[in-house]
Amino acid sequence: MTMQRIVPLVFILFTGFTLWVLATSNQNFLTWFLGLFTTPESLQVVLDLAIALLLVMYLLYRDHQSQGGGLRSFLPFVIATPLLGVIAPLAYLSLRSWWPTMLLGNTNKPA
Repeated sequence: MTMQRIVPLVFILFTGFTLWVLATSNQNFLTWFLGLFTTPESLQVVLDLAIALLLVMYLLYRDHQSQGGGLRSFLPFVIATPLLGVIAPLAYLSLRSWWPTMLLGNTNKPA
């Protein structure tokens, strides 16, 4: 299996799992989220993941630039990453493998 098939599969499975967890959880999401910042141990994990996602987004933006894209067409992924976590970079990679020109915006405008 190539990365063009693996990444979209991981995106679909992980997004489905995330939606299932949110739908079946008995805990209030806001209470759970705020609880991540209450102990040094959980804060360390949150900061570790945030730094990792920042590095991933930097690398994906460099990739996007190398394909001819700009910040404007990449901005939805930058905004979605703090809200959705790894789902946003997986969505970018999935779109990049399925429809690479879609991510570049309107590059074929008539003169």
